[in-house]
Amino acid sequence: MFEASYSIPYAGIGPDGRMKLPVLLDALQDMADRDARRMSMTVSDLLPRGISWVLRLYSLSVVRYPEFGSDFTVKTWHGPVRNLHSVRSFTVWDERGSVASADTSWILIDLERGRPLRLDRHATPLYVEESFPMEAEFAPLPAPEEWEEERFFSVRRWDLDMNNHVNNAVYFSWAAEAVPEERAAKATLVGAAAEYLRPTEGRGDVRVRTALVEDSDLARYCHSIEGPDGDEKARFTTLWRPSRDFDITRM
Repeated sequence: MFEASYSIPYAGIGPDGRMKLPVLLDALQDMADRDARRMSMTVSDLLPRGISWVLRLYSLSVVRYPEFGSDFTVKTWHGPVRNLHSVRSFTVWDERGSVASADTSWILIDLERGRPLRLDRHATPLYVEESFPMEAEFAPLPAPEEWEEERFFSVRRWDLDMNNHVNNAVYFSWAAEAVPEERAAKATLVGAAAEYLRPTEGRGDVRVRTALVEDSDLARYCHSIEGPDGDEKARFTTLWRPSRDFDITRM
């Protein structure tokens, strides 16, 4: 397992004085890269071989958002599933207890053919040696019959990653911003799940269609994200708890 600590920058604090979600997502992504770097399995290592990582599934649960001035620690570990998916898990905590947890599922692809590759044929010995048995489960995302709202967002230059694709964390922002303002103003995002279908490349506008599929103690929204070419790029669910009920007693 690989472990490191992070500080929350001033720009990473929202109007409520707590850490913004993108800070957490960036930390998880940084941890994945740092751990992969030790094993010579980063995108930079793989691109000269004509292969790269592609994120397929993401599940995130947030217990609470730390306040400004506090540090948090992230631990990550990985393991293959059926010799095709590389599952990477994370746990996050600070001096006051649990902050968040996440599971991600990646595949290696042949960039020329666009086909997935067997992990045991392309992984480094250290990747194999440090693998753990993985038990992460990714529930199917619901598909509403009708969409209630839609919003458009422009792909910015700094949204692109080393593959020249929109970075996976950007999709979270699109999905969260697509939730109606009357909900977002009174609720806190406490969970999300994503299925990445195909990359978003280049500039242009994306369309995010949104529907409320559950509204009880927790509100669950479904999102479909379409790229500038009109193809569906990702599906999301976001989970929102009323801010008055959100756990602030341990903050």
